[in-house]
Amino acid sequence: MIQKLRSIVRWIIRKVQQNKRGFKVVLGIVSVAIVVIVALAMLASRGAGLIFNEVMARQTMLNGTVTVESIHATPWGRVSFTELNWTNAQGETILEVPSGSFRVNPWDVITKNFKAAALRELTLEDAIIVVDMDDNMRLDFTKPSPDVKKPLNEVSQQPVPPKALTERKTTEQREADIEKRVRNFNWNGQHMDLKIYLENCQLEVFQKNRHYVMTDINTEIDLDSDKELKLDFSAGKFGGTAIGEGMKIKGTIDLRGVKHQELPTLNMQVHILGVDPSSLGFGDNIHDPMTLHVDATGTLAHPVADGRVSMPELHIPALTFTQVIGDVHYDAGDLEFKSVSANVYNGTLEAHGQYNIDTRAYTFYGEASGLDSSIALKEDDFVVPVNVTMTFESKGARRDLRVWGEFNSDEGRYILIPIKSITGKFSNYQRHLAFEDVKIHLKYTTISTDALRIDDGELTMGALNITSNGGSNFIFHESDFDTIGDEFDNISNQGKAAQENSKRMSNDMKGLSEGIKRNKDDLDATKSGIDDVKDRFDAISERIGNIKFNK
Repeated sequence: MIQKLRSIVRWIIRKVQQNKRGFKVVLGIVSVAIVVIVALAMLASRGAGLIFNEVMARQTMLNGTVTVESIHATPWGRVSFTELNWTNAQGETILEVPSGSFRVNPWDVITKNFKAAALRELTLEDAIIVVDMDDNMRLDFTKPSPDVKKPLNEVSQQPVPPKALTERKTTEQREADIEKRVRNFNWNGQHMDLKIYLENCQLEVFQKNRHYVMTDINTEIDLDSDKELKLDFSAGKFGGTAIGEGMKIKGTIDLRGVKHQELPTLNMQVHILGVDPSSLGFGDNIHDPMTLHVDATGTLAHPVADGRVSMPELHIPALTFTQVIGDVHYDAGDLEFKSVSANVYNGTLEAHGQYNIDTRAYTFYGEASGLDSSIALKEDDFVVPVNVTMTFESKGARRDLRVWGEFNSDEGRYILIPIKSITGKFSNYQRHLAFEDVKIHLKYTTISTDALRIDDGELTMGALNITSNGGSNFIFHESDFDTIGDEFDNISNQGKAAQENSKRMSNDMKGLSEGIKRNKDDLDATKSGIDDVKDRFDAISERIGNIKFNK
C-alpha cells in the first residue's frame, strides 16, 4: 500500500512539473473553494445564532422566550444546539432540551431570511415534554408537574392540570376558561411542513380528567398542516390514569378540513401493552397484565375504536382464569367488552360488560359452566361440576366492588356420598361473602340453609334443614354444627378407611390368586414327579419279568 502511495505522489509531481501553469489554476480553484466553504460554515454558524435570536424575538407561535447555550450550523441548513430553554411570559419553564437540532433552507441561513414556519426538520433529545389538551384535543404546552420525577406507580391518576381550577366544570365552562387563558402555544394557521423526531424523551399528558407520564418516547412525526400528519409513536412504561408496560401508535390524522373549520379525522392503530387492571380500579390486588389492540377512527375530538383485549391469566378471589380474550369497543371514555371467553377450573367462561375510564365505574356479566369443584376448592374428595352466573359492579371507588350471582351443579360426590345437585345464591361486598337459599340434593334427603356468611374469614351459619324424601324434617342450629362436623369427619375417615380396606382386600385377593397359581404349579410338579416314579417302577418291573430262573 505504501509503495502504491509513493507511486501516486511521484506521478503527481511529474504532472505538475510537465504542466505547472495548469496545476496552479487547479490549486487556486481548490483553495478558493476551501476558503469559501470555511467562510460559509463560519457565516452559517454566526448567522444561525443571529437569526435564532432575531426570530425568537419576532415569533408569536411560542409564548415567552427561547434561549440556547450553544448553536452550530452548516451551510447545508443543519443547525444543532445544546441546552434549549423555553420560558413563558409568567416565568414558568415550559420546555428544557439538553440537545437537539433542526434543519432549514440553506439559503435562509446564508441570507438571514429565516422564519419559524420554514423549519423542515426538528429533533429533540432527552427532553421532558408536557402537553395539555382541551376537549377538542387542541394542543398546548405547559410546565411539568412534580409527577414527572416520581416512580410511575406513584403518579397521580387524576391531578388538577396546571392551568385548570380545582372544581369540575362542564364542557362549556372549560371552553370559556380556555378562551380566557393565555396559551403557551398559538398556531394561527401558518403552513408547516416538517418532520419532528423525539429521541429518548419523557412525555406528560393532561386531557380532561386524565393524566399520563410516559417514558422512553421515540417518535417520528411527518407534518404537512395543509394535508395530514403521519405518526409513528413508541413509548415505554407509563403511569397515571393507567399503568402499563408500553404503547405504540401508528397512523395518520387528516388535516385537510381544518381550513374549513372542520375537526381533524384520524386513522390509527393503537397497541397498549401490559396494562395493570388495579390501576384502572379493578380491585386492589389484580395485577395480571392486560393488552389492547384497537383500530381508532372518527374525529380527533371524538375518536372511536374497535379491537381485541387479551390476558394470559386473570386471578380474582376464588377464581383463576386463563386465555382470556374478547372484543372491545371504545367511545367517549366508555370501553364495552363483548364476547369475552376464558378457561376456568377445567370449565369455560363467557362474559361481557362496560367500563368508563373517567368515573372508573363498571359492570360485568359472566356465565361459567363445567367448573371442577375439586380444583377450585383444592379438595379431591369433593367432585361436582358447577355452573355459575355472576355480576360484578362498581360505582368507581376502589373498594366499592359488589359481586353476586347464582350457582347450580350436575351430579357428583363428596367422598362416597353421591350428590344429585347443588343450588344457591351468593353475594360478596367488602370481604363479606354470603350464601342464600343453598340446597344440596342427595339421593334420599335435601340439605338446605338460608343463612351462611363468611366475614373476614369467620364463618357464621344459620339453621340447617335436612328433609327426607318421605317428608321427615330435621333442623340443626349452629351449636349442633360441631357434632355434624365430627360426624362428617367420621364419615370421611370411614370412607378413607373403607378405601384402604378395599385396597388391602384387593391386594389380598391378588396374593390369594398368586398363591393358588403357585399351589397349582406345585401340584402339577408333584403329579409330574409321581408319573416319573411310576414310569421307573414299570421299567424295573418289566426288567424283573424278563429274568429267567434255573430250576
